[in-house]
Amino acid sequence: MELARVDYTILKFLKKKNCTKHFMGATLQEIMQITKNTRPTTYRKMMNLRKYGYVEKGCKAINADTFYLLEKGIKIVESGGIEND
Repeated sequence: MELARVDYTILKFLKKKNCTKHFMGATLQEIMQITKNTRPTTYRKMMNLRKYGYVEKGCKAINADTFYLLEKGIKIVESGGIEND
């Protein structure tokens, strides 16, 4: 999967907020504020990042899904955006 600029923005945001564990995720609403995208667009982005192993759904925050970085997502952020796969 070739990542778009907004994908990197999301991954960097999650890393900055230390969303790297199941219980420490960011909500879709928080991610939407950073990307300035609509809910459907942001949700699609998150599902694509999840499909390719960059993020995963975390525990619910009341009724909201949360998302956190997986190892592959952390590596992308730490390497400056270069995929090594």
